[in-house]
Amino acid sequence: MAILAPSVTASEAELAGPQRLAQADTDAKPSDADSLTLLRFETQSYLVRVYREDGLTYLNVYNKETGFTDQNGVLAYLVEPDDETADWRIYANQQGDLEYRAMVNPEGDTALEIRLPDGPPAPLEPGFNATYSFPHIFLGEALDDTLSTLEESGWSVASTSGEMVQLTRHQLALSLKFDPDTQVITYTQLVDPS
Repeated sequence: MAILAPSVTASEAELAGPQRLAQADTDAKPSDADSLTLLRFETQSYLVRVYREDGLTYLNVYNKETGFTDQNGVLAYLVEPDDETADWRIYANQQGDLEYRAMVNPEGDTALEIRLPDGPPAPLEPGFNATYSFPHIFLGEALDDTLSTLEESGWSVASTSGEMVQLTRHQLALSLKFDPDTQVITYTQLVDPS
């Protein structure tokens, strides 16, 4: 199953290095050709990026209040859902005194949770300005079933062509490309145009 990289909304410099934001432009960082952003968003206090590089998943968490990166290129993993009905996709750091959980769901909501490792749930800090490649979960699914599910979640069909459907919700745009013969989704991309 392929993961597709959407357009970028937060600057790479803001998430790349441990130095203060003003110095971040001079930091060495992986190029887009070398890494694939899986999830990027900001909260009131943080900038969050989850990315894949050389087959591994990494997490960056930049603290806007202190001007320093709390987590910089630390190994991350995809958290197993508590049950089959859980719709959040959660990435967490593998080691550390605190567990940073970057979350996204199919409706485009994002959040950051910071808690003790294996501790009880902590209050979520809601995210905004999200960009992510989560919709790849729809690849290989039947178009009509997926459209029905998305419309029930508040998405509206913006345009349709012989091979592409564009949906919108809360200023997000979701593109579903499908095989016209089989009506199976072959490509998805979610973009926050702001």
